[in-house]
Amino acid sequence: MARFNTEIRRFDYPNSGLNQPEELGCFSLDINREFHDDNSQRKYFIKPSNYDDVRFDLTKGYEGMVKRDEFKDEQIDHLLKWINNHELGNMQTDFICRRGLLNRLMRTPYAKEDDWKFAVTLHKGTYYLCECPTDQSLATIKQMMGEKDEEMCGWGCKFEQYLTASSADSDPTPDLQYNNCENFYTVVKATIGSHTLVYSGEVDAVSTDGNFGEHYVEFKTMKHSALQRPGFKRYKLRNWWAQSVLVGVPEIVVGLRDDAGIVTKLQTYKTQDLPMMVGNNVPWKPNVCFNFLDQLLAFIKSNVTIDDPRLVHLLEFSGGDATCTRLTRDSEYTFLHEWYTHN
Repeated sequence: MARFNTEIRRFDYPNSGLNQPEELGCFSLDINREFHDDNSQRKYFIKPSNYDDVRFDLTKGYEGMVKRDEFKDEQIDHLLKWINNHELGNMQTDFICRRGLLNRLMRTPYAKEDDWKFAVTLHKGTYYLCECPTDQSLATIKQMMGEKDEEMCGWGCKFEQYLTASSADSDPTPDLQYNNCENFYTVVKATIGSHTLVYSGEVDAVSTDGNFGEHYVEFKTMKHSALQRPGFKRYKLRNWWAQSVLVGVPEIVVGLRDDAGIVTKLQTYKTQDLPMMVGNNVPWKPNVCFNFLDQLLAFIKSNVTIDDPRLVHLLEFSGGDATCTRLTRDSEYTFLHEWYTHN
């Protein structure tokens, strides 16, 4: 078993950061979570005329909402299907994974309370990373299954419905039933340090308005009072920044709501400005996040050296050093399918 030291001071030095991610393609998931190699689920941001005077009822239409199975582990299957339909050889990448895993890893130096576990397989010279459920993550999902918590988790989907349409010249349709199953994903290629990565990330909408030209936009909701809490700069801004910067989303639109789920005001944040908003008492630094990920990827390359799609190394973190353990062939954590590896 190999160990990786996660102490913050090891990563607090200047870094080259992340290059602007290059979009390679996209795919969609329908209401049954079936894969489609197209942009059928892409939505467009329809900007309200007045950000300071809106009334979005996020509880509207919750009864009958179609919900995804939060306990179903989809691994990286959808991304593998997209790669199967395209020329992976032209991608020339070191790592393939989902954005969510990279987001979690980048936050690790400042989130020692969050456990993670992921499987690594080296196949034809490329490292595939697949996040695995932990006891902590499963307990969090179970906690969210309470009636009120589950409804609040659906508020983000309803918020998107108030702000998006299927085309740039259409109107939002918040009176229609909604679900959290349909999603649109971008597939990007990026570089961190000396490592190239191809990964997928869910995108909320496309904006055709503003100073960025046509660009992706992220939607969030939060309570009005949360803006004044210390945790806003320490946790929220860090999480929003990491999620958006990884797929090159320059703009985040936040709906400020009350306890009853009524949004009355919108606020826009530029992703590039979020690190500067934390003030002089800096609770987190982008360079630490990027340097941690850079060195962890180098650690993987040093410890996972056998090219075999049936062999998995398990990386785990639970508050201390991260560990890398080589498993037996065809273990329960094997995640690359024959339909992919035999192509």
